[in-house]
Amino acid sequence: MEVNEHTEVLIKAIVRGDKKAFGQLFRMWYVRLCLYAESIVRDRDMAEDLVQNLFCMLWEKREEIDIRESMKAYLYRSVYHAALNSLKHEKVKLAFWEFIQKQGSKDENNIEYFIDKENQEIVFKEINRAIDGLPFQCRQIFLLSRFSGKKSQEIAVELGISVRTVEAQLYRAMKRLREELAHLRGSAIFWLFLLRGEKV
Repeated sequence: MEVNEHTEVLIKAIVRGDKKAFGQLFRMWYVRLCLYAESIVRDRDMAEDLVQNLFCMLWEKREEIDIRESMKAYLYRSVYHAALNSLKHEKVKLAFWEFIQKQGSKDENNIEYFIDKENQEIVFKEINRAIDGLPFQCRQIFLLSRFSGKKSQEIAVELGISVRTVEAQLYRAMKRLREELAHLRGSAIFWLFLLRGEKV
């Protein structure tokens, strides 16, 4: 879809560094984008942070802007992906601490290892790397299911696909993640799947 004439003028002004034009864009979309982000992450503060970060990125990289669709579609798509990524990182960390609490004093050496800040970052990176490595639709469905808490029927309606396709992609995602994170079995892989009580 081609951008309309008004939006095209606005974008060109922003690319030139026109703060007034940027302020206009911000006022036009900020509240609506925050509400949209909140509907995904279900946290107002996180939603506002996501949208603010998006606008900061737009301003900082204004000279690289190349929008070949409507401004609305571009902004909503950007918020959508940012929200899913944010959910992924937050849920992975939350699952980690749930794992620590469940372990208690069962294995003090293991607990000390994972509480270590450096080791935490290594584990987080491994899990995020594995999730990011999933094929696009597979990753999208996995994030909506495991991290946004949506049911297969809801995902099917949102993405315009069948429930059967959703379930097949979820199975594919789980299988691939088990394989990719096999070296973490018994530790991080366990608490990753605590998100939905999956058996590993």
